[in-house]
Amino acid sequence: MRQLPLNVLESGMVLAETVYSSGGMVLLTAGTVLTDELIDKLRDKNVFVVDINDENTIDLDPDDVLINRVRTEALQVLGHFLPADVVGKRLGEAAERHGVVLEVLEKIVRDRKVADLYLDLRTADDNTLEHSVTVCVLSIIMGSVLKMEQERLLMLGTGAMVHDIGKKSVPQEILDKREDLTDEEVNLYRNHIRKGYQILREKSFDVSVARVALYHHERWDGSGYNKMAGEEIDLSSRIVAIADTYDDLTRGLTYKQKYLPHEALEILYGAGNIYFDARAVKAFTGNICAYPLGSIVKLSTGETGIVVNVQKTLAPRPIVKIFYDRDNVRLDYPKQIDLSVEKTTFITKIL
Repeated sequence: MRQLPLNVLESGMVLAETVYSSGGMVLLTAGTVLTDELIDKLRDKNVFVVDINDENTIDLDPDDVLINRVRTEALQVLGHFLPADVVGKRLGEAAERHGVVLEVLEKIVRDRKVADLYLDLRTADDNTLEHSVTVCVLSIIMGSVLKMEQERLLMLGTGAMVHDIGKKSVPQEILDKREDLTDEEVNLYRNHIRKGYQILREKSFDVSVARVALYHHERWDGSGYNKMAGEEIDLSSRIVAIADTYDDLTRGLTYKQKYLPHEALEILYGAGNIYFDARAVKAFTGNICAYPLGSIVKLSTGETGIVVNVQKTLAPRPIVKIFYDRDNVRLDYPKQIDLSVEKTTFITKIL
């Protein structure tokens, strides 16, 4: 099996792996014989590389199974927060960003050194690998907004993907505990940052990658684990801290309450220049799609509708088409409400 860029593909080549869109949809299945038309289709869908069967090699490497699962999950996360169908049609800069993020993401997901840690991340607890993939995607989006060069984006994304690798050293009962931790348990948990740094350096990851594992719990005001403050904290760690916190808030992983996307964004926005780098917070809150097209939502008015437009800012106040009134009676004539205009109305639940 060989991984080839689109510009060297030829009609008659056979796909070794299924090709997915940025939203996680199947474009072409493994075993498909490529034609010029299919290659053009892949190009139109912003696919950069595919896996092709060698003449004498048909079987997939067993290690590719988990890589493919992670890749599919990463593409779904990217499709959620930066949907290609929206940005490609309406926001030229965002469409370019989508391509950059996708290209960097592909390199990270398939990096064998990173892939060797997927099983450790999956077995740390039920959420760590999924959390790591989400934090990776969100961090690359932020880095691209902040105009980081591709090599720095690669280091940022890699650090984000493995930032919690030290959790494999934390006792399972502590990771699973939902009540307040004792002082001893807090110390054991907090030590995962040093264990992560040690693991990554022992496996010859770049120091800029390992630093993310060590410093992603630092806070702008110096209240983090190592008491570093402001620009003492490297930019990658500041970025990952934001992505890590957002996913924690919306998944309900660390915090006792699970927050809706717009609530989590408002918490981060309010924490700019207190706990987080305000410039990085702005890059995050203004450039992700908190509620993708097609999301079914309940509003504070009691009405139910579907998100139909996020074109203005991809921010947490989209345009919603109302289909059911507050008494759950279907409207004869659905109406649209722009939440960026109707400031007193907001989303209370995703259905």
